[in-house]
Amino acid sequence: MGKISSLLSLTGAILSILSVTSAVDIDDIFTVQNGNNDGGCGSRAAVLDLWLSEGIDSLVVAIDAIDDYRNQPSVRRSMSVIFGIANNARRNTGPDTPIGEVRQYLQYILNFFNDIGHYSRDGYWLFCDSTFLSLHQPNFPALDFQANEILDQSSNPVPISAVPVYAARLAEDADNKPWWAGELTDLHAYYFAEDGGNYCLTDDLGVTARSEFLVQNGAGNAVPRDPDVASVIICPYAFDASPRPNNYNDANNLIQAGTNLADAVPKSATLLHEMFHVIAGVDFLSGGDEDCAYQNTPSASHGTLNKLTRVR
Repeated sequence: MGKISSLLSLTGAILSILSVTSAVDIDDIFTVQNGNNDGGCGSRAAVLDLWLSEGIDSLVVAIDAIDDYRNQPSVRRSMSVIFGIANNARRNTGPDTPIGEVRQYLQYILNFFNDIGHYSRDGYWLFCDSTFLSLHQPNFPALDFQANEILDQSSNPVPISAVPVYAARLAEDADNKPWWAGELTDLHAYYFAEDGGNYCLTDDLGVTARSEFLVQNGAGNAVPRDPDVASVIICPYAFDASPRPNNYNDANNLIQAGTNLADAVPKSATLLHEMFHVIAGVDFLSGGDEDCAYQNTPSASHGTLNKLTRVR
């Protein structure tokens, strides 16, 4: 969430623009909110398709460069600076090595962008503002994934704060509030955050949330229903006011000796950045300082994939 991280400099540091047109549109991989209000992306569709295409191009270049790690000093330096993997031209780059794990991680995102594999658009929602979220109070009746009130054994509505899963989300931060998506969209889920519907009022670029759907089981308990849903919000600032270059061609024109690569990361990197959250979890690349280092730890989204953990 927030600002573009140094992780995306991996693509910038080794990028040469490809003349590739993606055969995938943004609504092939996301359930995209329609219209131009209440988080709708209707007028943003062409830009989002461009961002998707540029994301695919940059991932292809990055993966190809990693495959040539031993022969490319610039790639080795990038992997060292961004991921903390020591520069070593003799380093083993196989699947079970740090280099191989980084490659695999990028491949997951490339597969998602290309609509390849087990991903289903029903599990991934895309919004272009945070205004679709409606503020509820902890004492409001709790709603399930069908927007029905959750009832106790006496058929009385259960408040949000009394549902264990929701109560746990509220307790994670004293400022958390329940924001409901189901009044203005077909996504019947809560976002637990301080800002919620007001998130995009500032200069934030985007945010990703993972929502658990609740259903009442036979015992009358509200339990999570698999699978959960990842929701990406791209803020209007990212489209309209960000000082980032509009595309990779404009970004390349900025690159010369002494250029800070962070200044040459295009607007499309916002979508790519949020995809790291989608695939690896919302805690990855979160907070104000979003540098990364390779650590051999389980991934929340892919049990067999070692993840990259943010370090300050």
